[in-house]
Amino acid sequence: MKVPYGVVAPESKGLSYLAVEVSYGSRWVNINDGDKFRINADQTREQSAKSWRKTVAESPVLGGSYLVHAVPDMVMETVSVWVGGEDQTDLADNYWFLQSLFEQMDYRIRWTFNEYREYWRCQLADSVLSRGHVWTHNQMAIETFNVPRYPDVTRERIA
Repeated sequence: MKVPYGVVAPESKGLSYLAVEVSYGSRWVNINDGDKFRINADQTREQSAKSWRKTVAESPVLGGSYLVHAVPDMVMETVSVWVGGEDQTDLADNYWFLQSLFEQMDYRIRWTFNEYREYWRCQLADSVLSRGHVWTHNQMAIETFNVPRYPDVTRERIA
């Protein structure tokens, strides 16, 4: 069965397309381009930590506490990216650029999985850079970001 470009045949299973893009000024930078950057699927989006800011009332007469109001707090997400380069200078340029993407005060991340897309609005992320001697010899590094995102996610079907 022939399907239009970009549309996944119903009988096919699994993920055939993944793009992860970070807003940078007026453009989107793909951090899963397979060249400089590749998402580390073992750690990325493994868990989301959602919590609530609550207003609780307690009575001096009645036992227990009573929830008066609650709003969702920032959601913590993990995004882990393999970084590559042609040589050590190229590798360093790539991981410093990647860090600058996640060190913006306010930015968006756009996730595209086959025909599904979602947008996160995010804030400055904490990060860990790993570049041991084996990875250094292979012009590789890995950066893992703890990304605080707003609880509302914009979702769309793009097929």
